[in-house]
Amino acid sequence: MDRNASFEANGHVKRLVASLLCLASCKGCDETASPRSDASTPAPVTSASSSLRVIEAGIADAEAPGDAAAFTPDLGDAGTSACRLGYGPAEQPFRGPASILVMPNEIRLVTNDSGKPRLYPVPIPTGTQTVTPPRPLSFVGMRWPACEVAGSFVYCQGPGGMIYRSNLHGGGEAKQIVKSRPGTRIAAASVGADHAVVAYLDLRHTTEGDMLQAFAVLDEGDPVKISDDGAGATTARFLPRGETPVALTLDSRTAMVPVHARPVGRKPDGTIAVSPDTVVFVGGAPERGIDFTAVNAGAKGFALVPLPRDSLDFGMASLPVEDPPKEDVPATWSSYPNGVDPAPITAVPTRDGKGAWVARVRPRAKDPGAWRVIELGRLDPSGAFSSLGEIARGKGVTDMSIAEDASGGVWILYGDTSVTWLERRVCPPQL
Repeated sequence: MDRNASFEANGHVKRLVASLLCLASCKGCDETASPRSDASTPAPVTSASSSLRVIEAGIADAEAPGDAAAFTPDLGDAGTSACRLGYGPAEQPFRGPASILVMPNEIRLVTNDSGKPRLYPVPIPTGTQTVTPPRPLSFVGMRWPACEVAGSFVYCQGPGGMIYRSNLHGGGEAKQIVKSRPGTRIAAASVGADHAVVAYLDLRHTTEGDMLQAFAVLDEGDPVKISDDGAGATTARFLPRGETPVALTLDSRTAMVPVHARPVGRKPDGTIAVSPDTVVFVGGAPERGIDFTAVNAGAKGFALVPLPRDSLDFGMASLPVEDPPKEDVPATWSSYPNGVDPAPITAVPTRDGKGAWVARVRPRAKDPGAWRVIELGRLDPSGAFSSLGEIARGKGVTDMSIAEDASGGVWILYGDTSVTWLERRVCPPQL
C-alpha cells in the first residue's frame, strides 16, 4: 500500500494516537478549546470575513503523516550553528503544519482549520536578546496538509479532500474549488498580480491501473490534467515564475523517480494555459516517503529533491529548472551521512536575491539509529548548498516551513502530529 492510500486506511488509528499524544505531552490539555488570548499564547487572527472564520477543531481531528513519536528539540547537543537564536524554540498552541506569511512587524502562521485558514500572529522581535515565550496552556489540532498561500489567496484542503479558496484580505466565503485525494499535498502559486493556480492529486483509472495524477485549477476555473499521459504523480510543487509558474511533480511509486516540469499560465480568455511536459531528471529507486521543494535562488530556479544517488549514497539533488525547462539536467549533489525516510525539506529565496535559505532533516551520522537533525543552510545561484550548522535534533519531523523577515531573520517552523515548534535565526551576512 502506498503512502497516500495508507492515510485513509489508518485514519482512525492516527486520530486515536494523536489524542493520546496530546494527553501525554500536556497535562490538563484542553483539546477542544481555542488557544487562549493571554500572554502565554498568541491569539489567532480573526476577521469579519467568513472566509477567515475560526472553526474549532480538537486534536482528534488532526490528520498528518509520518511517525507520531513526540519530537523534542535538543538545544544542549544540537551541534554548532553559525546562526544566532533570536526567538524560541517556542512550542505552538496548535498541532500540525503551517505556512508562514511575512508582514512588516509580525509573521502569521497560516494553519488549516478544516479547510479554512486560521492565522496566528507572532511579533518580530527587536534587539539582540533571545525571546523565549512560555509554553501554551492549551492546544488545538489542525489538518494536514498545510494551507498554501499564493499572493492574496490561500488554498486549504478540507475533509474529504475538498479544496477551498479564500481571500487573505477578506471578501466573501471560502469557495469550494475542486476535490482532491484526501491526505495528499496541494501546491499553489501566483499567476501575475491578480490570479492564482492550485495543483492537486487525485486517483484516476488508467491503462496501467489506478494511479494518482496531478491536476491544476486557475482561479475558479475547470481542472486540467498536468500529469503526462501514462505518468503518475505522488507529490507536486510550484516554482514561482511571474505570469507562468512551473508545476513540478514526482512519481515515487515507480522503479525510478522522474521529475516533471510544466509551466502554466493564463490565456487572454481567462482559461489556464499548460505548456508541454518536460522530464528534467530521472532519479534512482525511490524511498517510501520522498518529497521535495522548489525555490528560486538568484536568477535561477531549482527543484531540491532528497533521494538516493546510487545504491550506497543518499543526498539532496539540486536540479536547475530552466526557462523554458530542459530535459535531463545535471544535478548538483549535497550528500547526507545516510538515507532518511521521510526527508522533509523546505526553502525560500533570500531577500537580497542572491540565493535561498534551505532547512532540511538529515541523519547526524552514518550509524543506524543516529539522531536526525535539522540543518539550516544557503543555496547559491549555481545550486550548491552550504551548511550553516544544526539548529535542533530529534526524530519524528514530518513538516517544515521557512521564511525570512524584513530584518533578515530566518523563521523555521517544524514538528509532527504531536508538537509544533517555531524559532528565528539570525545568520551572518553572505560573504
